[in-house]
Amino acid sequence: MDASEYPDKIGICKLVLMIMISRYRLRKNKKGKTVVDSFEINVCPVCGHILIVIGVRERKYIGSDGAKKALVIRRLRCKGCRVIHHELPDILVPYKRHCVDTVESIIGGDTASACCEERTIQRIRSWWAACRLYFEGALSSLREKYDAVISHNPAPREIVRAVVNSNLWVHTRSAFLSG
Repeated sequence: MDASEYPDKIGICKLVLMIMISRYRLRKNKKGKTVVDSFEINVCPVCGHILIVIGVRERKYIGSDGAKKALVIRRLRCKGCRVIHHELPDILVPYKRHCVDTVESIIGGDTASACCEERTIQRIRSWWAACRLYFEGALSSLREKYDAVISHNPAPREIVRAVVNSNLWVHTRSAFLSG
């Protein structure tokens, strides 16, 4: 499958997908930036070929303490279909600014520990409510089609990782248009 076969690729927009990793370490580089060092060998969820590193980029997020942070993440390109992937550690949720700990707290009903505004809490709850049924269907499909071993009551971070790495994450047009 080639990236040009994606209907969402319009004009000069480049399709960028994600890979979620759980085996990594965070370290400071010479410039004092936090770098994600992956211990995983990634394969393309689109075609199954090996992904090669083509560069890095900064990914900003808000930690569970409310502090603004940034990570240097790797950009990977598939040797087969040539699609670019961003390698995200499992402390992040794709297209969300708050870390997964904050998102899990809000979803679980513990808004007292969430360092964010009430409107942000409402948006995260609405997002989860809108996506939950889709996520459950995606997990069910992975269990049936690939005999994937996924617990029957997985944590949100496990759900996100499974959906992203199976190339079932729903992308938005605005996400494709952002640089």
